[in-house]
Amino acid sequence: MSSESTQAASRDGSVYYFAYGSNMDPVRFEHRVGRWKSVQRAALSGHRLRFSANVQSEGGGGAVVDTAADSVVDGVLFEITEDQLAAMDREEFDPSRNTAGLGRRQRVDVETAEGVVAAEVYTITDDGRHAAPSPTYLAHIVDGLRAAGYGDDAVARVHAAADRAR
Repeated sequence: MSSESTQAASRDGSVYYFAYGSNMDPVRFEHRVGRWKSVQRAALSGHRLRFSANVQSEGGGGAVVDTAADSVVDGVLFEITEDQLAAMDREEFDPSRNTAGLGRRQRVDVETAEGVVAAEVYTITDDGRHAAPSPTYLAHIVDGLRAAGYGDDAVARVHAAADRAR
């Protein structure tokens, strides 16, 4: 991949954040960090979606991604400010979320309609503990997919990941 096809940040200092869980829901995300600069659909190749018992979200497991060949995670790419990313760090690394020190933010390449973009993503180390998401949390994910224009196939993949956690 050429450096010309990867954008780590826009010229005005904004950063890209790849959401694959409840933060895809535009209402929820705006409540957490305010209005973003841009948003588009994106895919994280070589990863799979699962629901972890280490992340408690609305009474159930939280969405995380793990590396997995031949898998893709659908998501939403938000262009945000450094201050908004710092607000996300506080949200994602809040001790009350029960991440047991396993949480991390890392840079990944995601695929968009315009090409490959370097983005920040939050996840945790897989320790094998799985838990089904709560109906409320799952609804945020589905609302986010729908708001981004994803169809029934993407929603079915999220439901399949939730079923695997049961």
